[in-house]
Amino acid sequence: MYKKKVIAILVTVLMVFSILPMAVFAEETSTDSWDGTADTSWYQGGVTEFHLTTAEQLAGLAQIVNETGDVFQGVTIYLDTDVDLSGYEWVSIGTGNNIANYFGGTFDGQGHVIKNLTSTNSGNGSYGFFGVISQNGSVKNLGIVDANIQTPNDANSLEMGILADWVNSGTVINCYTTGTIVSAHQSGGFQLIGGLIGQCTAGTQVIGCYSSADVKSLNIGDSVSDTVGGLIGQWENATEDAIITDCYFDGSILCEYTDSGVGGILGANFDFGGMPGVTIRNCFVSTTDITCAEPGNITWIAAVVDSEITNCFWPVSPDTENPYAAVVKLVLDDSGTTASADPNFDESVCGEAVETFTSEEILASLQQNAAGGVTWIAGINGPTFVWDERHILADYTAVNEAVAQANALNKDLYQNFEIVDQALQSVSYTLDSTRQAEVDAMAQSILNAISGLTYKDADYTKVDQAIERANALNRDEYKDFSGVDAAINAVNRDKDITQQAEVDAMAQAIEDAIAGLQLKETTAGTSYQIIEGANSTWNKGNTNGLTVTSNGDFAKFTAVKVDGAEIAAENYTAVSGSTIVTLNASYLETLAEGTHTLTLVYTDGEVSTQFTVGPQTAGVIENTNATASPQTGDSSNTVMWIVVAAAAAGAMAGTVLFARKKKAE
Repeated sequence: MYKKKVIAILVTVLMVFSILPMAVFAEETSTDSWDGTADTSWYQGGVTEFHLTTAEQLAGLAQIVNETGDVFQGVTIYLDTDVDLSGYEWVSIGTGNNIANYFGGTFDGQGHVIKNLTSTNSGNGSYGFFGVISQNGSVKNLGIVDANIQTPNDANSLEMGILADWVNSGTVINCYTTGTIVSAHQSGGFQLIGGLIGQCTAGTQVIGCYSSADVKSLNIGDSVSDTVGGLIGQWENATEDAIITDCYFDGSILCEYTDSGVGGILGANFDFGGMPGVTIRNCFVSTTDITCAEPGNITWIAAVVDSEITNCFWPVSPDTENPYAAVVKLVLDDSGTTASADPNFDESVCGEAVETFTSEEILASLQQNAAGGVTWIAGINGPTFVWDERHILADYTAVNEAVAQANALNKDLYQNFEIVDQALQSVSYTLDSTRQAEVDAMAQSILNAISGLTYKDADYTKVDQAIERANALNRDEYKDFSGVDAAINAVNRDKDITQQAEVDAMAQAIEDAIAGLQLKETTAGTSYQIIEGANSTWNKGNTNGLTVTSNGDFAKFTAVKVDGAEIAAENYTAVSGSTIVTLNASYLETLAEGTHTLTLVYTDGEVSTQFTVGPQTAGVIENTNATASPQTGDSSNTVMWIVVAAAAAGAMAGTVLFARKKKAE
């Protein structure tokens, strides 16, 4: 509820029927684009339709209204393109009042925008693009973007708004504003400040509009405070047709006064003489960035004397201990100069607080209660209008397709996939439809990165091994080595990783060529011999393997056969010098007792020897049993037993010496 009294009421009422002096057109200086000059050559009296395209022509419209008194009643002005005012000091269209030198025609922006509106040194008391709109004057389908409005210290103005300072019995439809508007003055008076309109009176209608502006009321020593609204500063003496419908505010408000009225949609509504008050319907405030030196004077929607407010939405207050009021019912004192809050008013009849404005329920409610000609749709952060490009998400179809194309790639195939990752990371999914070109550029950036990818080189390891094997051969030993040379010369090292199968085929071709080599007859099969371990015997139970040594070139060694069948490599060990092969004891245990053939296989021949698998030896046990034979009393065999024992001992010693010799070797 209001904790302070709202001040400065009667003064504004007196102004409604007073006549203010007209202002002289501002002095002109040059800028890079628009230089502040006015073009009135397009104007012809009696014509009911004009199409404007330049800042000079718009300045000419202001000059005609302000200096000739033509209010363009019954005339439609069309804006056929966006116009940049280049930050040059603007003179409002209509610097008079509600009786003279106001704009009373129709201005149709056709969805275009006025950019860089600047008013910081007004000497005529007007600041907005329009100063005064009155007597059925209408503005529609227009955006004022990146405005910069600020009162000078000696300002003598009363109202200030970005689109218009004052609208009396006029209509504003499908319009919006962005930028900054600041009241900071030491004039001893007060101002009515709005992000869209400073003040409305009588039967003005504001339909389908919004403001994203930053609205500031700065206290720099003034004795009287301002009335501040995100959309409209103040509304007085509303008639039955006065309405604010289907509007929203998502900018910010800062007020440094303790006795100001601050509202998200409307700062305050005062009525005198039994007026019904302005109707506020189907509106919302989505921002929580509203502050005041006295937080108790803040309302999310409005503070009103006698108004009907329905189906409005506002955010949950950021201050849970002292939450902002949504709607305050004002009670005027007997003098009609101050007002305070009605403690018995129930704001829930006006709408509800919501956690998020992106819910389908809020959108559905706004659509159901929309005024004629207003279409709500889902926007980036909440509901907005079907024409509102700035709150509608850009079309990301091309981006999503490019992202899908990138995600379908196997990044392990490329040398420089980081360029695609960087393009993907640069995508922002929050841009509105006015920045569609940027979104399209994101998609193109991803596609460019994809087209700039370079495959990794193919793996030539198998090729190199095959070539190394071929180079280790003595080509003079073979009948025809040209097949190997041709296979090596056919190697193409320009293949990438997607052509790995072709590279592996090159390696196989070399291997096949090597396998197809034939030794010359003078050397084939005659150069290899078993130089150690030929015709060996291995007895079962022996934990050592059986070793043979060949004079064959270990580089050409390929396999081991036993009894004509190649055995697995796990059944033997092979080391160089020249070729030393040891059959594992575990494998030998699987062979039958008897004679077997061992063959060492080389690329250019093979060599064989026989070996014997014998039974588990029991010689030591037999000898032990022999020395323990029972005595018969006949000593004639004593010598014989001694000889046999000595022979057996000698045989065992010989075996041990031979085993040690092999181990040493």
